[in-house]
Amino acid sequence: MRDDLGNGLIWWSTDRATVGLVVRDGVVVEAPPYARRWAQGRDAGEIYREGDRRAGVTVAWIPADESVTTP
Repeated sequence: MRDDLGNGLIWWSTDRATVGLVVRDGVVVEAPPYARRWAQGRDAGEIYREGDRRAGVTVAWIPADESVTTP
């Protein structure tokens, strides 16, 4: 489990959908419309742990200061 979920993005992926959840100060502040009610305002660590526990879910943490590029 990640303990340093301050500012960044949680990448939550299942076989049905993939979403990016924007995190500031450890709290989800932005999510796509279909995940907003479930995610917005929740503790980032809680969401990350939930994804780790669920079968068929892949979660990744991308810190705000890390650049992301495609190959």
